[in-house]
Amino acid sequence: MEYILIIFILQFIFGQLIQNLNSKPFTLFFDVIAFGLVLLFSIGITYTADWQMYYWFYKIEYDETDYAFYWLSIYFADHGYSYEALFQFHIIVISVLNYILIKKFSFNYFYIIITYYVVNYVHAVNQIRYFMGFPLILLGFHYLIQKNNWLVAIPLFILSYLCHSALMVLLIFIPIYRIPTKHYIKFVFFGALATTIVIYTVLKLKLGDALDHFGAYFGKEFNSSFMGGLFNALPYLIYYTFLIIESNKLLKNNPHYYEDKNFQFLHKISFFPLVFVFASFFVQILGHRYVLPFVIFWNIYYLYLIKDLSTNRRSLKLALFGIVHIIVVCCFYIFPDFVLKENHYVLELVDMLKSDKILKEIFF
Repeated sequence: MEYILIIFILQFIFGQLIQNLNSKPFTLFFDVIAFGLVLLFSIGITYTADWQMYYWFYKIEYDETDYAFYWLSIYFADHGYSYEALFQFHIIVISVLNYILIKKFSFNYFYIIITYYVVNYVHAVNQIRYFMGFPLILLGFHYLIQKNNWLVAIPLFILSYLCHSALMVLLIFIPIYRIPTKHYIKFVFFGALATTIVIYTVLKLKLGDALDHFGAYFGKEFNSSFMGGLFNALPYLIYYTFLIIESNKLLKNNPHYYEDKNFQFLHKISFFPLVFVFASFFVQILGHRYVLPFVIFWNIYYLYLIKDLSTNRRSLKLALFGIVHIIVVCCFYIFPDFVLKENHYVLELVDMLKSDKILKEIFF
């Protein structure tokens, strides 16, 4: 935990310097550092929870997996490259796509990507098919909604689908986006209740097998008790509680934001995952797939929300947000030790770090 505290202290210091100075050379310098750290902590990994499954898919050229992974497996195998090379290819592409995505909305890549990987590291490095498609579909939303460019958006949606078909669920954001900004969060809450009822019904009636690819999400290994699911969802609830309180405060004094097209997009995409939060109490993977990855946009949104404040007030707001990050990290790395026999998230993290020779020397 001391490593994480040091990381967040440095993130706060350099993140607010980037935010306040807004200097292109200074920002680029820390972009390079942050991008290098992302690669350092991921490209040399040789174990993840899904490593054996992906290796098996690659080895037998399993054609029932998602299309992009299948085609890439054939290409890498035919050209004599190992599965490690295929994994590293995914890591590099994911890292580049995340960089492009973040820079579309914020110059503070350093602050955003550090939070993203500290909070979501185990999932992001493990689920390479999903997390290669995730930034693609979000870029598709940007080009469709903000740029009104179907010629770019549609190919991005198709590529996202080829990476992981489950990402198509996120396309419901397109019609939801039409809800007026002032009523958006209320509507999303009602949507969350409806989604929870549907998911609960599917579980009770055991209809998951009829949902093809998505049916696996309703298997016993992904289900939990209500209290277990609530504990698992604490990170999302903490972030959303903070963001809703802060949004209400800042929007009260800055109502002109409601007419800001960039704000509208960031606000709506940041709160969109609320649709899945309550359902994730029963099916945890919904939170891992459809909620937590949006931590990228929660950071982008908050930085945008405070951009017009004075330097002192902005620093105070970043300090408060830093405390939220630390509490969320405790939900993953510390709090489970008090209620569970084993903290599987930490065990998985340790095994992943130990699988990389460089990281093993640094941390163990």
